[in-house]
Amino acid sequence: MPSLMFLLWSVCLVQVESLTVSDFFPFGVGHGDTTMAVNDDGSSPNIPISTKFPFFNHQHDKLIVSTNGAISFLAPVSQFTPDPFPLDGDRRLITPFWGDVDTRKGGHVRYRETTDPEILERASSEIKAYFPEFYRFHAAWVFIATWDNVAFYGCSTTGCLKRNTFQAVLITNGQHSFTIFNYANIVWTTGTASNGNADTGLGGTPAQVGFNAGDGKVYYVVNGSRTADIVNINKKSNVRIPGKFVFRIDSSEIGGGGCNTEGNVIITPTSGPMLGGQHLTFSGPCIEEYTIFKIKFSNTRYTLRCEMDSPYSFYCITPRFKSAGDVKVDIILSNKNKTKSFIGNYNILNPAFSKVLVHRHNGNSWENDEHNISWNGNVKELQNGSTVDIYVYTIKEENGGIKLDPFIAKSNISNSVSWTTFSLNMTEQVAVLRVTSRVETAFKMPQRGIWSDLFPVTPSRTKASLLCTNWIEKESSSPKLNVTEPCPCTLQQAMLDIVKYQPDPDCNMLHVGSQGRGNCRYRRDAQHCVRLTTPSEDGADNVCCFNERGNLIDSRSHEGGTQQRYHYRGDNHGNMPYVTNFCKDVVPFLHCCRFSQTAVNKTSDEEETYSLCQKFLTLRRYSSCENYNPPKPARTSGDPHITTLDGLSYTFNGAGEFAYIYTEDELFKSQIRFEQFRKDDGSLVKATVATALVMEYVNSTDRIEIRLNSIRTADVLTNGELLDFQDSRWINVKGVTIILLPAKGNSTDKSFMIIFQDIKIAFSIEASKTILNVMPVVHGKELNGTLKGLLGNYDDSPSNDLLSSTHQQLQQNETDESLIFQFGMSWAINETESLFTYEPGKSFADYHQPSFRPVFESSVSVTEEMRAVCGEDKDCIFDFSVTGSREVAEQSRTFQKQFQESQQAAVIVLTCSDLPTVPGGVWESTNGNLENSSAFFVCRDGYTISNNIRNVTCLNGRWEQYEHVSCQLNSLQTTLPSTHPGTDLSQSAKLPVYIGVGVGFFLLTTFIVVFILYQRKKARRGHWKVFSNEKSVTFSKTGDTEENFAALTQLPMEQNKEKC
Repeated sequence: MPSLMFLLWSVCLVQVESLTVSDFFPFGVGHGDTTMAVNDDGSSPNIPISTKFPFFNHQHDKLIVSTNGAISFLAPVSQFTPDPFPLDGDRRLITPFWGDVDTRKGGHVRYRETTDPEILERASSEIKAYFPEFYRFHAAWVFIATWDNVAFYGCSTTGCLKRNTFQAVLITNGQHSFTIFNYANIVWTTGTASNGNADTGLGGTPAQVGFNAGDGKVYYVVNGSRTADIVNINKKSNVRIPGKFVFRIDSSEIGGGGCNTEGNVIITPTSGPMLGGQHLTFSGPCIEEYTIFKIKFSNTRYTLRCEMDSPYSFYCITPRFKSAGDVKVDIILSNKNKTKSFIGNYNILNPAFSKVLVHRHNGNSWENDEHNISWNGNVKELQNGSTVDIYVYTIKEENGGIKLDPFIAKSNISNSVSWTTFSLNMTEQVAVLRVTSRVETAFKMPQRGIWSDLFPVTPSRTKASLLCTNWIEKESSSPKLNVTEPCPCTLQQAMLDIVKYQPDPDCNMLHVGSQGRGNCRYRRDAQHCVRLTTPSEDGADNVCCFNERGNLIDSRSHEGGTQQRYHYRGDNHGNMPYVTNFCKDVVPFLHCCRFSQTAVNKTSDEEETYSLCQKFLTLRRYSSCENYNPPKPARTSGDPHITTLDGLSYTFNGAGEFAYIYTEDELFKSQIRFEQFRKDDGSLVKATVATALVMEYVNSTDRIEIRLNSIRTADVLTNGELLDFQDSRWINVKGVTIILLPAKGNSTDKSFMIIFQDIKIAFSIEASKTILNVMPVVHGKELNGTLKGLLGNYDDSPSNDLLSSTHQQLQQNETDESLIFQFGMSWAINETESLFTYEPGKSFADYHQPSFRPVFESSVSVTEEMRAVCGEDKDCIFDFSVTGSREVAEQSRTFQKQFQESQQAAVIVLTCSDLPTVPGGVWESTNGNLENSSAFFVCRDGYTISNNIRNVTCLNGRWEQYEHVSCQLNSLQTTLPSTHPGTDLSQSAKLPVYIGVGVGFFLLTTFIVVFILYQRKKARRGHWKVFSNEKSVTFSKTGDTEENFAALTQLPMEQNKEKC
């Protein structure tokens, strides 16, 4: 069926009946316009344009202005009688008034391209007014075409006095594009060649106003086109200004501006900060005077009043929320005795993923002192006020929950400055800043404002020690953490395992999370950290960090990851997303392991008091990868080359939509679309590529779809609605996490992670403008043998992966390409099974091509250029050969290399067990616990090693040449400067210790000699003492190392309190 779209007018007849020429965008020779020669049915030459113009999902770098009231992109328009849309034959048209114009009888057609700042500002302002959801829009390019006082063909002497004046303004920022149609005098509709009257210019086949995609399917017409009523178009409007129409035209669905009498409410932005204060715009319905606006979020108990923002919208300020994720919004419009209700969707962003709009300068360490901050004063939340106040919200625990208490740190700051210095003075340990605009409203509304990141207030060392000690005392009475999921052993495994683990928003190489937050600020020895995708049974988290060598960091020696009691995504048990985790896990770590002094003092009963950080790590266990089992990857790339989850590779290049990964019960479904590859010149080749992917876990998740887009590279849709990543690259919807990774350099390619956490299936997707390359990742034994589709059954055996939907089994080594093609086609879905959404003018039938036959791999000939690009990569060579695209071949080869690295990461690595915790010292390893790694032991400053320990090596899963070791506390009582275990002190920090040692050296010499002799004597008795924070055990030198490891975890400290 052709796609038909009509404009629902909100017809306004106000004091003026139409625009005047003075309301048009400036035009004429004096403004730099080109004036076309007088003609009948003529056109301009091809006009190159400096910015690609998006129209109907196509980018254009030239256009043509037709005398007959049209702008075309592919071919000139000489036709004088408008045929009804839709039209094919590449007639891609914008028609402000397609009729039979004859400038020989009078008038002129003028046009120009412009980037004049005043014109761009006017264009931007108009678009933002008529499309409130595009409040960030800034025009980069404008094209103005004006038909000034033009006559119609065949006019008589009387008829030639009748003139039309109208204008089309094309506007774009390179991604979104709009058209404004302005109409002044419209008095004729038809030329005599179209059976119009020579005196009146009416009758016959009147002019047509609208848009045509040129494919014979997709189009848009303004109501009244090709009827006598089109002469009144200068008295009508879709933006309540007679004579003005405004449209968004970059996508396949043309959208009208202003308001409508039917349809849904549009909420802008679609997501915002959990802490609230956001300016939320509601548009869509036409708003009458005296309308009362109210909204209610489904996760709150109260209703909010809103204010009118413009004739096309109203706004509200969001409250502070206690949870994150998708919520419903009830919207109520009341006017006299009439009430209209709407329902919208809004995504509350976890603070870990919200954009940071208030920037703390030198934010790594903020003490109670003067500090500088800056912000963007042009954001909606601050636009209506000339001054702002700086609020400090202190965050503290109260009655088991989290409380935010505000106070004004500085007030009456000019918003035009957008920066200030203020003094921080507070007793609490965690805070967040808000810049708030002073705006008076007719009734009480939540305060508007923008936020900084959460940050710890750096305490003195003495206070940090006290805070840590108090935390340890309190935490010791809490239930023991039960996090059973081990960390990935290597960075490569962590990058692969997007099913069980996700990038830590505060520390990752991908630079995703809260924009503006210092990367790895709270794990400063790490380059990348990951966290559990879902909380453990008791709501806990596990943070795993990796150093620059890609090794898992042992937090006993360097700042890395630990287990955490509160998962950063929050839960329903008083765990406020990110805030609780930050206050109760991250900040205690900083107090104990960074800010505090390290206690190395003897107590009166000569028991030893060890590092506060070591005590912290007994309550928040350090990272370990013992028993880690990596997930399995699969891939689909190029002219589809497929590797199943069990590792079988084959090529299937059918055209259509196919079952990709299904569970046997079909509760989880993913489907993939393969289309014929189209060259740059538009011609099709006998090869296919992936262009779309859709997936859903029935009744448990939203439906997620990703599809190529020639303008934006790729779009992500949830339940058929386009997802907006402007406010966050990291979005959580029902049951699914979607992450848009930052672009590499100036590339327009896009990379996504789509994670179905409950079923442990995820997809890593790379999109260019011509192809999707997909790497599914599956984790969990519970799915073994329960999958079906193009990627096999996931049972650790590649031999049975080529099982058709009709249960016909091909052999693993099948070489008959036609049989493999038949196997793939057996997984083609039918229309009723499809989960895909279809753009206007498209349907299932446009993609389902069972008769298509591709070029098979065996028929490919290899050229020198293919060898130069691909080397010996057969998939790359095949893709180059059949598509003729060097770009596709290079992408195929790059993705294949990435997949091979992922396959290597999917292999279980051999590791040794964790080396034991030793009070006063640490094991330093060259490569973690991995096979062939070496480790050496060092004592911290203030301790002396008990023996000359040798390096140990991890061989065959055991630490070879291991001997137990201990560190002896020096008799000199000192308090060392703050340093993480295993980190050397600076020379300046050691200076007080050296001075003390120098002064007391003479008095201590005798004692030290006696002490050393005593230790040697004790060593000759054949026993070594090992201490941990909780346990102490004595071993024989001849005892078995592995038994000693086991014993170390069994004996309580009370059983052995012998002095060191």
